[in-house]
Amino acid sequence: MEQVTSQKRVSVITVVYNDAANIRGTIDSFFSQTWADKELIVIDGGSTDGTVEIIHEYAGRLAYWCSEPDEGIFDAMNKGISHAKGQWINFLNSGDSYVSSHSIEDVMSSPLADMADVIYGNSIEILPDGARFYILAGEPVELEYYPCFRHGAAFVKAEVQKMHPFDTQRKADLGFSLDWHMLHSLYREGYDFAHINKDIQQYQREGTSNHPLKSLWYNYKITTEKRWSARKLLYMLKSGFRQIVIGSAFEKWAIAFINEFMVNCLLPVVPFWLPRRLYLKVIGMKIGRKSFVMRRSYIVAPQHISIGDYSHINRGCLLDGRGGITIGSNVSVSHNVSIVTGGHDYKSLSFEGRYLPIKIEDYAWLGINSTILQNVTVGEGAVVCAGAVVTKDVEPYTVVGGVPAKVIGTRPKGLNYHCIWDSPFT
Repeated sequence: MEQVTSQKRVSVITVVYNDAANIRGTIDSFFSQTWADKELIVIDGGSTDGTVEIIHEYAGRLAYWCSEPDEGIFDAMNKGISHAKGQWINFLNSGDSYVSSHSIEDVMSSPLADMADVIYGNSIEILPDGARFYILAGEPVELEYYPCFRHGAAFVKAEVQKMHPFDTQRKADLGFSLDWHMLHSLYREGYDFAHINKDIQQYQREGTSNHPLKSLWYNYKITTEKRWSARKLLYMLKSGFRQIVIGSAFEKWAIAFINEFMVNCLLPVVPFWLPRRLYLKVIGMKIGRKSFVMRRSYIVAPQHISIGDYSHINRGCLLDGRGGITIGSNVSVSHNVSIVTGGHDYKSLSFEGRYLPIKIEDYAWLGINSTILQNVTVGEGAVVCAGAVVTKDVEPYTVVGGVPAKVIGTRPKGLNYHCIWDSPFT
């Protein structure tokens, strides 16, 4: 009798070739997942280094596996798709792993999974020295210009994925970007994409697609489909300049001038918000309608900061965007508030840096001199009292105070106002 599955069975596909050092960790990461309705498909390209022997140890727990020559990674992925029995498909390639044991559950239990065709989250990049960088995915509108999330952090409805396999006929002109070509095709055809603000997968920086300038050229061809686009050409040239600078002897000076000296030394002298806003948006900071950042706030990594509509950041604030800051709409951030995403692992012998995101939801109010520490969400309508230090998530419409912050009250729901500041020279 055929097994009856739920509407949220996840088929995870792992592609591997001669990676005995990492394949076990990837498979174990899958089996550690708390989401019960899942299956793992492993496609090996005919490995000869002991990878097959490791896969064979798990054979009885795999939905399907094979070891045979293929025509490359995307041909192997297509093989995996053809054997998928679930309602959703995710790729967890050898060397990658899920961030936590509940990564799949975080996605599948989200209400967005009932509405979207593609649901995606954030990822973590692990550098050769072990440092970890948290990559905050962008919003779907950004897919017009570039892949704003990592493919492995995405779950695609199986019926959609099977109608859109990777086009291996375009391997010659799109190379390692066939996964982005597939995702951008879904975007152009109007499928629904949804971003869940959860960390899904982690990956090593080295990989088949670690060729930044070539990636930009492939991206331009994919997003334009061979049609002329001045805006996308400008995006490619601007990003190309950034990539050329990165890794050069000039890098630290250029980045320091653009993101540090200009933002925190010259811009605060400018008494008008419009030119300050324009510069911040040009270098990658997202700022919504009627939102305002007063002079003399200190901003780190502005390209990883997103502010919604009608939000107000007062003087003297620290916005440490290294791990990603998302500030919603109608948020009031009082004077001298510190929002800190960066830190160090005090248990690490090498004092390893850690960068974790912070999210401030709509209508939240952060009181004067309060501090929000990394990996915290301040819920909708919540209030953080003056001087509080927030180390844990704050539930919506609660009032917290103290060090560390604890619940001391509640706030009425149904809030309906804008935070507007229009005083000149601020």
